[in-house]
Amino acid sequence: MARMMLFFASAALLVACGGGPIAIMGRVVDSRGTPVQKAEVVTEPQTDLVVTNSGGYFVLRQRINERGETEAIPQGVYRIHVRKFGFEDLHFQVKAEGGPVKVTDLIMKTRTPDIGEAAPDVLPEEERTKDDSSIPMTGI
Repeated sequence: MARMMLFFASAALLVACGGGPIAIMGRVVDSRGTPVQKAEVVTEPQTDLVVTNSGGYFVLRQRINERGETEAIPQGVYRIHVRKFGFEDLHFQVKAEGGPVKVTDLIMKTRTPDIGEAAPDVLPEEERTKDDSSIPMTGI
């Protein structure tokens, strides 16, 4: 019984001191407070790339190591990059020392994309016969 109480007291102290697995979490919204869904969230040093859900929330908990296995992200300073088409990129830094790090609502500012950003890839022009009917193209 004494061991069990010591275990729970140690666990409570570890949680209270910010111990435990590291996680970086937050919510991305636009200037009106509307959740921004499917925004990419990446970090330096690298963790998993995640996208925000329909509520604008994201959680970073792991990374893929050089052996292709997942592992918990280590303590340290992380530079977070959030990007989504039609919005200005967002960059900020957090210090993860143990336990979850929760960032307040991250506000992304809308922007008008350059015309080249939205343009589809250019396809080769179709060949035409003398009567202006197209010749089927192969290999595309």
